[in-house]
Amino acid sequence: MRAFLSTAAGPRSLWFRSTLSSPAHRPTPQPPAVGDCRGLLEFYLRQCDDPLLGSILHARVVTCGLQKDSFLSTKLISLYSLSGNTSGAEAILEGFQEPNAFLLNATIRGLTCNGLHQRAVALFCRKSRGEILAPNSSTFSCMAKALPDLRRGRQLHALSVTSGLGSDVFVCNSLVGMYAKCDSLSDGVQLFERMPQQDVVSWNSIISAYANRGLHQEALLKVREMVGHGVLRPDQVTLASALTACSSTETVREAHGYIVRSDLQSCSTVQNALISAYGRCGEIRQAGLIFRSSVLLDGVSWNALISCYARNSLFEESFRLLQEMGARGLRADVITYSGIISSLAQAGRPKEAVGVLRQLLSAGLAPDAIATASVLPAVADLRWAGHCREIHGVSFRRGTGSDRRVANALVSAYGKCGMVGGAWHIFETMEGKDVISWSSMVAGFGQNGHCREALELFSRMIMAEVELNPISITSVLAACAGVSGLRQGREVHHWAAKRGLDEQTFVGSALIDMYAKCGRIRDARKVFDQMPEKNLVTWNAMIGGYAFHGLGEEALEIFRGMEEPDEVSFIAALSACSHGGLVEQGVEIFDSMERFHVSPREGHYACMVDILGRSGRLERAMELVRTLPMEPSAAVWGSLLGACRIHCNLDLGIFSGAQIIGHGGDQGGSGYYVMVSNMLAEFGRWREVESTRQLMSERGVKKGAGCSWIEVNKQVHSFVAKDREQHPEWGSLFRLLVFLSEQMKCM
Repeated sequence: MRAFLSTAAGPRSLWFRSTLSSPAHRPTPQPPAVGDCRGLLEFYLRQCDDPLLGSILHARVVTCGLQKDSFLSTKLISLYSLSGNTSGAEAILEGFQEPNAFLLNATIRGLTCNGLHQRAVALFCRKSRGEILAPNSSTFSCMAKALPDLRRGRQLHALSVTSGLGSDVFVCNSLVGMYAKCDSLSDGVQLFERMPQQDVVSWNSIISAYANRGLHQEALLKVREMVGHGVLRPDQVTLASALTACSSTETVREAHGYIVRSDLQSCSTVQNALISAYGRCGEIRQAGLIFRSSVLLDGVSWNALISCYARNSLFEESFRLLQEMGARGLRADVITYSGIISSLAQAGRPKEAVGVLRQLLSAGLAPDAIATASVLPAVADLRWAGHCREIHGVSFRRGTGSDRRVANALVSAYGKCGMVGGAWHIFETMEGKDVISWSSMVAGFGQNGHCREALELFSRMIMAEVELNPISITSVLAACAGVSGLRQGREVHHWAAKRGLDEQTFVGSALIDMYAKCGRIRDARKVFDQMPEKNLVTWNAMIGGYAFHGLGEEALEIFRGMEEPDEVSFIAALSACSHGGLVEQGVEIFDSMERFHVSPREGHYACMVDILGRSGRLERAMELVRTLPMEPSAAVWGSLLGACRIHCNLDLGIFSGAQIIGHGGDQGGSGYYVMVSNMLAEFGRWREVESTRQLMSERGVKKGAGCSWIEVNKQVHSFVAKDREQHPEWGSLFRLLVFLSEQMKCM
């Protein structure tokens, strides 16, 4: 043995021998005789988890002429993959002209564990082509974890059937998980129901799939069905998934009772799931009791209770527990901080969420995928584009940027921060796009005015057979509203109705907004009346739709039917009064805000100034501006400026314009400059017009090009001012316009 180890391990041989001979690391099986070279290599490769020592053993395999030994090569592939050296693992596989399934499985598993899903798919397709290599059940299981999209998943399913493994329990379980990951739960359910034999893993897979999709009732029904069969008994994984699906105190207590009767309450996994479940239901006291009664408290237990307090906005308690955790010698990990960051972001406290991230970094911890994905929504809410780039760079350097959760969060954050190019780059380069990836990119295009691109991407989404969800529908409906794409909006409406998604409150609200902006206010009202449940967004969308069409009385009718209007409701109602000339009603609604415990903000004051100004009460509007409890914003002065132009009050208009332009000016974009310039031109003040235009040039403010849309033959055409060449038939259109202009002159 000494001769073998000195040749194989070199200077590390003494360390290796001492490590293996120490009581804590002594292997149960004894090493083979020194002369058995293959036996010794197999023995040490089984024990080895050191990449450097593994490369030394690899060299010894080659010098012994055993590089074609499939078992040793499989162990080397697994060792290289574990250390992230996937190129070395693939090189070993390529050394075999006819590799067996074990070699292929080990390589695919290594690529998948390192996030290289596309390379895993390409390797499988290349090696399994023809009849040289016959995949086994493990091969299909490895591939199911690597597949990035539904189309290839269905192809893998078909291949498993033709390979005679379509009924294999191990393969079917992996395929059910694959369908759930690819957001095609219906395919997963069909496969589960057709399985000739189901084990506990099968049931756990389908229960977890339902729970992860938010279909909590369906998940709990499957748990009850599993218990009702009486053949298989739920294990700790089943119960943990069931607790994830419990959304009410009653269901959590029911599950808790079953756990006690099954004598599984001492299992740490189940206890931690119970703490989280009670926390989600707001049962803080019960979660604390389970935590304190636990005999074996680990880091997961502390994380569960800290997240429980944070989820219920008890952030002071969360931080107190964090300090107590450290005092007991337990070091808070990334998961601990991630729970607090996520809760702060969801509670609308983005600055504090970013602050906790700084604490995480100060503690010497590196943010993982969950922490990064949790803080990005907070950065997006703050519109901190620079921070978004920094987090992107850090995630790229630490290797978490390829994680789908991080990539999706980056696409969404870049879109909200107005950097649609960055969002598009991440979307195009990411592997394994899911419905959230597509929906975030569609929403990003729509939020930044690229509505045509949003519709084109949605068409690609349909072609890719991505199973849509309510977020996808609302995103594309917003894009349809942006370009007045009524036909596309109707198609999306019909598609959603066939799948019952139009009854979702957010989808219904988006439909109301789309129909209103496309000029179909009656269709919008029809959707509103047929919705079984309405939330604040629904009511506000209907009020805003009527206001958009100048139907003030109808808007106020809807507004008066609300029980608890919010800030947005009042802005929509005041806007309806402004467009409908309903001055007295507007004043009444504004005065009623205090009764509903809603404090007026800048937007409400801007609407009131607009109401008074449009009705010609400019002095009263100016008096309201002077008595505002805050510094008047550009929106407030802009409302007064617009009213001054309508009623030809040059002096007050110049004063209002000066308040906007003279104090840094470009906060309202080019609109206010143009409004001031046009008003001066109407009064023949050409010198001031020239001065205003020159000021725009000096400050780099450019007037946005006007754009119009029209739908012809089921296609939306856009026309941009001073960019005639954009449309392929601009020449014919321009000649027709000249002809119509001449005809109008003759009339």
